[in-house]
Formats: sequence, C-alpha cells, structure tokens
Amino acid sequence: MTAIDREHLVDLLSATHSKTRAILKGIDLDIQVYDDGGWRIRDILGHIATWDRQVSLSLRAFSSGTEYAIPEFDEEAFNIEDVRRQVSLTSQQVFEEWEMARELFKDAVREIPQDRFPGDLLYPWGDERGTVVKLVKEMCDHDEEHYSEISRAIEASLET
Repeated sequence: MTAIDREHLVDLLSATHSKTRAILKGIDLDIQVYDDGGWRIRDILGHIATWDRQVSLSLRAFSSGTEYAIPEFDEEAFNIEDVRRQVSLTSQQVFEEWEMARELFKDAVREIPQDRFPGDLLYPWGDERGTVVKLVKEMCDHDEEHYSEISRAIEASLET
C-alpha cells in the first residue's frame, strides 16, 4: 500500500463523517431514531465514536505487532452499555467525542508502518480478521448505514 492509498482510506473516513456532519447542522441531537431501543441521534453518534475508538485500538496494536479485541465481546450488550455510559454527557460533549474519535481513527490509519499494511489484523470484535483496507471500508459502510437512519429520522421529525 502506498502513501496515496493510505490517504485514500483517510479520505473515505473523512467523507462519510463529513456527510453525516452536514445533515446535523441545526438539528436537535435528541431526535429519536429507533422506536424499539429508544436511541436518539446523539446515541448513534456516541456509538460510532465508540467503534472508531475500538478500531483505533486494534490498528495501533497491529502497528506495534500485537493484537487487540474487546474482552468477552457480546455486541448487543456492548452497544447497550455504551449508550448507558454516555447518558450523562451533553449532546455537545457527545458530538465532540464523535469528532475526536474519528480523528483518532484516521491517525491510527496514518501511523501504520508501510510494511504492516498488507498484513492480517484482528478486528476489535474478536471473531474476524482481515486487512486494514477491509476494516476501514466496513467502518465506512457502518457510517453509511447510520447516516441513512439519521437522515430518515430527521425527515420524519420535520414532517410532524
């Protein structure tokens, strides 16, 4: 992987993040997105930030020749606990955490030694391995999925 390829991955991360940031201008982050779980926009932003930090930990471990995975990972329990942990934060704090976590993710991609890029790394959820490129693309897809959900929730709130 060349430096240009690495910057392409960083650009992908920036693009999906910027797309979401653009639809949030002037929007109340307390708008409900999921009826069944009670998640609001702010909860989804916090969720994305948490995963950006977890992926950063995996990438940094990979860069140093070790591995990282969330201990005893249960996706549903992890996500529920993550939302609970963020309840005491203001919407502004959640937004700032979301911004900061994406920067950590991009920095972790930039810091991977050139000779490590073609390698196989353990993803933070612990039951999957793959390349840095595949992981970044999966996380961009994750962003896109949540972007769509947030976008629909914003549209629905404007109709009422």
